Amino acid sequence: MKTIYIEKTDAMTTLTTWIYCAFWQMWSAEQMGLKSYINWFDGANPARCLLPYHDKEMFAKVPNQFEWYFKQPMISDPPPRNKSEVWEWENCKQAGDYPFMSQPLNVIKDYYKKHIHFQPEVDRRAKLIVDKYSIDFTKTIGITWRGTDGVTDGRARMAIETYFPFIDEVLEKEPDLRIMCTAEETNILDPLLTRYKNAFVIDEFRSAPNGSLVNPERLAGVSGYEKGLQPALMMWLFSKCAHYIKNRSSCAAVSAWLSSGRIVSLAHQENLSYNLFNDKAEINGVLQPLLR
Repeated sequence: MKTIYIEKTDAMTTLTTWIYCAFWQMWSAEQMGLKSYINWFDGANPARCLLPYHDKEMFAKVPNQFEWYFKQPMISDPPPRNKSEVWEWENCKQAGDYPFMSQPLNVIKDYYKKHIHFQPEVDRRAKLIVDKYSIDFTKTIGITWRGTDGVTDGRARMAIETYFPFIDEVLEKEPDLRIMCTAEETNILDPLLTRYKNAFVIDEFRSAPNGSLVNPERLAGVSGYEKGLQPALMMWLFSKCAHYIKNRSSCAAVSAWLSSGRIVSLAHQENLSYNLFNDKAEINGVLQPLLR
């Protein structure tokens, strides 16, 4: 069976954006009867790795940046690249011919659950966080707040108070649940932490200064590998919560697609549509007005 090398050249975007583009291509290739190899490598021009997470030492150990955090979903021993067809996301006609993100939500979620497999080190680091905070996912509401450059496509900056009616709706039925939180900007969660005494912040997930347009992990003085580990760990943790309430981000979207819990997507559709639903929420695939 023919193998396709899946690549991307938008080197300054995010780990999870590259994941959902790669998975769209991978799904498209499958519809054509092809196998795929996700290939994020160093040294190309234009770059075919994520430059904000570039790490010379890690590339010396593992030459494919995707494999720092995830196992190959299709094949781990591909034929040589120079003898294979290469699909770059930026000019991939097949993605338009086979629009994965237009499939029913259950198809998208099932595909992610089947093909996302974390590397052992990601599992190990995530379990350290679980132990540190004594997390029981069956009794946890996950909360993530996207800020920074999320406003650049015209979306309203979301007040954290928008989350409160959806949290209250859950706690009315399950009052003993804890609330696991992270936000991309500092101080955003203060009103939530004041209101809900059973809420806690994951300190391992860094935040940017208020009003920053930069993804927070990029500002940390750590290695490129460690910067990319933040969104990978967020996917691991928030995908396991019994309830997950989020606004629009690629990291939150992938976390939700991996989840079997109850998903509340505030001001956007769960399939990461670009529709500006600033006055709606989607709960398990059903649109409804934002609660006030």
